[in-house]
Amino acid sequence: MKSGTAAIVGKPNVGKSTLLNLVTGSKVSIVSRHPATTRFRVIGIKTTQTYQIVFIDTPGLEKPRHKLDEVMQNNIPAAIKDADLVIIVVDASHFDDEDEKVIQQITSKSADKKIIIALNKIDRISPKTKILSLIDNLSLKYNLQDIVPCSALTGENISEIEKVIVENLPEAEPIFPAEYSDAFPQAYKIGEIVREKVFDQVYEEIPHSVAVEVEEIRPGDKNPDMLVITATIIVEKDNQKKIIIGKNGEKLKTIGSRARQEIEMILSKKVYLQLRVKTIEKWRDRPEIFRKFGYGSM
Repeated sequence: MKSGTAAIVGKPNVGKSTLLNLVTGSKVSIVSRHPATTRFRVIGIKTTQTYQIVFIDTPGLEKPRHKLDEVMQNNIPAAIKDADLVIIVVDASHFDDEDEKVIQQITSKSADKKIIIALNKIDRISPKTKILSLIDNLSLKYNLQDIVPCSALTGENISEIEKVIVENLPEAEPIFPAEYSDAFPQAYKIGEIVREKVFDQVYEEIPHSVAVEVEEIRPGDKNPDMLVITATIIVEKDNQKKIIIGKNGEKLKTIGSRARQEIEMILSKKVYLQLRVKTIEKWRDRPEIFRKFGYGSM
């Protein structure tokens, strides 16, 4: 049996999390149209009768702006070091010098690793001959196992990426039980779903200063088959708190409703979700605070 780990790396907003979710067939990592959404080393698992791929989805490579960013960026080389295989995801429709730097950085520091490049978002490229020239260029410059053009949005060539990954994994026993689709604690998954819904509603006003702390998950008092979940949305300024709550609490109600629906779908249980909003100034520069939310510990 083939079994091993594959680290997914690249710039922010190139489609790493979308690719991970598509290959695993489940929503392992939250997805947003906005860059730098992933804060954890997310572990997603794809198991069949003949192979198991353990994916590590990493935050986008970028210059740190806060202590939290520094922790996130430090997670990336650790993920690469632990992996059997590295998948560099690039936006093939907007390949630029920053993508080149990412490839150079990873290939130069990971000479002992098998490296695949996933040329994502090819659905945006016309004519398709542009893809061939990019493949030729990268093949000449770097020592790569393979280069696979794909679209995580349409699913084009995703099966080919999976095939190439499996071909480059070692013969080994599975790392996780077959029924696992991720190795993410339940509280973190719930918190990430809530954070995604906050992003969907208020990202333009409140970019990356949002965190979610799940404080309690318990059976209902009157209905033990229902889960009662209490979570706090953390922001850095009082005016951000007002934006998330919205007029007459309508924005927070929308966030809660959409998060609850998805949590119920994932957990296959009825959920009562209670959300609060709290201001903690400059929490992204306070490790004693953001480590409570799980950032930096995974």
